[in-house]
Amino acid sequence: MSFPYLDYVVPTYYILTMAESSSNLARYDGVHYGYRSPNAVDLESTYKKSRSEGFGTEVKRRILLGTFVLSAGHYDSFYGKAQQVRRLIREKTDEILRDHDFILLPTSPGPAFGLGEKTEDPVVMYLADIFTVQASLAGIPAISLPLRNNSRNLPLGIQLIGKRFGESELLAFSKYLMEVTKIQ
Repeated sequence: MSFPYLDYVVPTYYILTMAESSSNLARYDGVHYGYRSPNAVDLESTYKKSRSEGFGTEVKRRILLGTFVLSAGHYDSFYGKAQQVRRLIREKTDEILRDHDFILLPTSPGPAFGLGEKTEDPVVMYLADIFTVQASLAGIPAISLPLRNNSRNLPLGIQLIGKRFGESELLAFSKYLMEVTKIQ
């Protein structure tokens, strides 16, 4: 079956997670929480140095993008719209799960990429999440199962999405799938 909002799951997820990351990481100022730079000499340098030294590139990117989507001029057009799309994704996913026990789909569009690959282009990495973010947006359980390896011995995974509060059924079926698909 098709999912009509598949093109919107990645942008919606990243708008919301960037906003939430920015908001949640604001408290890590080097004064009350988080890393404190030993090179700081006053309050301003404590903030600047603690954050620039203590946060990695991806965290800094999330803070900047999250601050942008939450800013007064962009809140409604980005964060507000993403909340509306999240609701549509949740409703459609719940509708599918009313008639089916699970949703089975790939974990990613291709096999796993090697450690350190694709780090120079975060958009490529974000797009690889296209199948895994639906469950997070819908607020329901999901599990990724590495069932086989490709010719480069990298895992190929499938994902199962279960019903709200259906973790025990999801885990039981996952265990069953892992047992029946074992490579002899």
